[in-house]
Amino acid sequence: MDPGNAHLLAPEDDDFHAPSTTTTPSGVRPGSSFDEAWWFHETCWFWFFVPERKLGGWLYNWVRPNIGVSGGGCWVWDDTTFLHMEVPYYANYSNQLLPEKRDLRDFTYPSGVSVKMLEPLKRYRLGFRDRDWIHLDLEYDAIMEPWVSLRGDPPTPQHLDQVGRVTGELVLYGDKLDVDCLAIRDRTWSRRAERYREGGGGGYTNAAAGPDLLFLHGRYFIADGVRAELVESERTVERDPEHGYITRIAVRGKDTEGRALEAEGRSLSRMAMPIPGVHGVVWTSLVDWTINGVQAWGEDQEPWPLTSWAAFRREQRASP
Repeated sequence: MDPGNAHLLAPEDDDFHAPSTTTTPSGVRPGSSFDEAWWFHETCWFWFFVPERKLGGWLYNWVRPNIGVSGGGCWVWDDTTFLHMEVPYYANYSNQLLPEKRDLRDFTYPSGVSVKMLEPLKRYRLGFRDRDWIHLDLEYDAIMEPWVSLRGDPPTPQHLDQVGRVTGELVLYGDKLDVDCLAIRDRTWSRRAERYREGGGGGYTNAAAGPDLLFLHGRYFIADGVRAELVESERTVERDPEHGYITRIAVRGKDTEGRALEAEGRSLSRMAMPIPGVHGVVWTSLVDWTINGVQAWGEDQEPWPLTSWAAFRREQRASP
């Protein structure tokens, strides 16, 4: 059986999931970080890129159904800047009113991002428009079964990752760009507190050379069309000495089949993005990769609590 637990999903998982209704424990203040129902999030993320323009983009939206709000939006970056207030387009909303009637199989978020399921757990139509500044019309078509993460007690599906081909058109300030790339999507439906985990660095690192050769750091490796769990996966980075962002990445790993993963990446563009709904920042980068010597494209996400990033930069500036 494929190790990704895809058999635990059903077509209904394309819709929003029932939120946690856990009663606040005695002595816990409602809305505190220990109040599970208050912090229940459901997220929906697709990314895309145009490598010849060193351009990457996200469609990322979230809902908090127990308090009736939604957030997220659409953003596009390139190699001209890494500041979210200077990238070509950035619209990231919070605390928008969540419609009472909603079905993610055909839904437009309050941010304006639309998602329509065309084939369960496989194909989706994606759209977004903001005046004459930006217009997105994309289709996502999965090239692998979802990789499903289990959480809770008993363990149940609460997260999925899936790589697919994204095709369509991006119009940015009148400039029409064709989109044709292999990119990941993910969904999460679980508690997420506002305080981001301590530490920093880490990485949500992925790359794809094609349907038969791709990886997601710390989770899975597909080689020769066979998917297996990564039981070893180490990520090391080189950084820009002036600004601290990543310039190069290496991933070394081994899967349950005993196959070695050796990936080298060069960051072409990036954005320091406030993490939606969380007190943190994520450096998200478009990366030119090789996977075991084969050219590939992908992304790196490096999340930090704001206090940890500030401390890291103070230390970096203090060192020659």
